[in-house]
Amino acid sequence: MWQNWHQPGAMMGYDGGGWFWGMAFHGLSAILFIAILAAVLILLFRWFGAGHQTQTAAPLNSSALDILKARYARGEIDREDYLQRKADLS
Repeated sequence: MWQNWHQPGAMMGYDGGGWFWGMAFHGLSAILFIAILAAVLILLFRWFGAGHQTQTAAPLNSSALDILKARYARGEIDREDYLQRKADLS
């Protein structure tokens, strides 16, 4: 195959812009690979971490006062709110 060796850059593999698109493709594919890897890792951490969460829902047979006590124990409501709601329930 005949090549124009007298053209500037011909001996370095310059073919008029093909190297640019090759570098751009490799750069974009590397970014895409890193993004997919990060998404997979995030999904795995969320999936495995979901089994270690504490149960925040009250049991089905709990009374309103039991639920109120549990919310106060978890720190969801303050003392004044707890006492007011307890008085309302009594």
